[in-house]
Amino acid sequence: MSDEEFDENALKFGEGVEECGVESDRETTPLSSSNKRNKEMPIDRLSELPDSLLVRILSFLYMKEAVRTSVLSKRWKFLWAELPKLEFWEDLEIEKKFDFVSWVNRAIDIRKGGYLDKFVVKLVNYDECFASDVDAWVKFSVKNKVKELNLLLYPRVKCDYYTPPQKMYSCSSLTDLHLTRCIMAFSSIEWKSLTRLSFDDVELNQLLIDEILSSCPVLKSLELEACWGFNRLEINSRCLNNLTVEEPEEEPYLEITAPYISYLNIKVCPEGRKLKLKNISSVVTAFINLFEFDGGCTEELMSNVNVFLENFKHVKKLHVARQCFEVLSIMAVNGLQLPQSRLQHLTLASCSEYKHGISGIIGLLESSPNLEKLVLDGYATEGEIVDLDPAAKSDLDGDLLHLKKIRVNNLADPNGEPLLTLAQILLSRAPALEEMMIVIDVEDTSDYVNIAETLLTYPRSSTKAKIHLFSRNL
Repeated sequence: MSDEEFDENALKFGEGVEECGVESDRETTPLSSSNKRNKEMPIDRLSELPDSLLVRILSFLYMKEAVRTSVLSKRWKFLWAELPKLEFWEDLEIEKKFDFVSWVNRAIDIRKGGYLDKFVVKLVNYDECFASDVDAWVKFSVKNKVKELNLLLYPRVKCDYYTPPQKMYSCSSLTDLHLTRCIMAFSSIEWKSLTRLSFDDVELNQLLIDEILSSCPVLKSLELEACWGFNRLEINSRCLNNLTVEEPEEEPYLEITAPYISYLNIKVCPEGRKLKLKNISSVVTAFINLFEFDGGCTEELMSNVNVFLENFKHVKKLHVARQCFEVLSIMAVNGLQLPQSRLQHLTLASCSEYKHGISGIIGLLESSPNLEKLVLDGYATEGEIVDLDPAAKSDLDGDLLHLKKIRVNNLADPNGEPLLTLAQILLSRAPALEEMMIVIDVEDTSDYVNIAETLLTYPRSSTKAKIHLFSRNL
């Protein structure tokens, strides 16, 4: 393919140079007085800049836009080829994928420079016929000592999952690696600089995951989302402190031993699979969520969630996502006492979508006597606030002696509920409260005024407490 053909091919992926965000700052100056006609000549101040600065400017553009600047002039023709970051994002229909792959191939063929900070390819509906092309991209990245490599490949069937070449496993320059829908197969690893590793829907057998954990001495963050083929994670590195695990539904069992991690984010199947957390004693911040469950809130499900709370009772910060909060609310309504915790910061998501939401909130507050900060996030944009449970508790059993800050988002219908009920309880039970920040989503000014006036009538156990009320729509 000639350079002219490449320029034309690049322009297929955009609307024109005028959209690329690179414009010349042109001024005019008179020619020599010896010229009888007073002509004007443009001065291109942008082109007076050094190449290094122009490349820096191009690095803020999308790849397609940066390539389109090649038609501006001969000087601009290959400036984009010096970019330290190459990102190719593809969401096109299937029949245009060959054009996209050819474009990426040509781009890396003419790319200049001996190093690469970042290489990203997203290919939707990836097919096995592109495996040799992706192999070439990986080898190109390794040759240019890439630091961050993202292969976001989305085949429609598992038999088309991509298997990276052995070259990738010997890339000692890698600091950040993200693979999607791949099959890992290697004899050895030399990821001595890798600090962040993210696998999404990747096949890993037990020997491979063990080898990865033992061959990445400076790894700090590990993300395993819907990965399969192993049933044990034994993390003994003092360097690795961030762990995210999302269970695949088909795997029967997973045991995690990670005595030194400080941040743990898990999304688990509430029924069937047994996730066992053996040693997570150093965790400070935890996120917990469940997959959707169709069989109702069974005793097995509530028992599993209770075990998770026992595992996390020592953490200081806990974020409970919507599915898990639903189970906790039903547990509270059924009179099950939640484990006492040392929580200082609690965040509850989508806590207005369930009838027993207030019971769930009260149950968690009563099990968190050391709480200092509370965040209540209400319904999502597509959700709605349900009617309150008339049997819900109307007060806490005791005061929240350490609670200083409360933030409440989207927790009010036009009548102010369940916000007002919760605010009345919290204001009366938080003697150390300093600030309650409330964001509501009402469209009628009169509703806002009524909610504000009602809040001002509630007694406060703290003389320092300030209430800030905001509306998104007013």
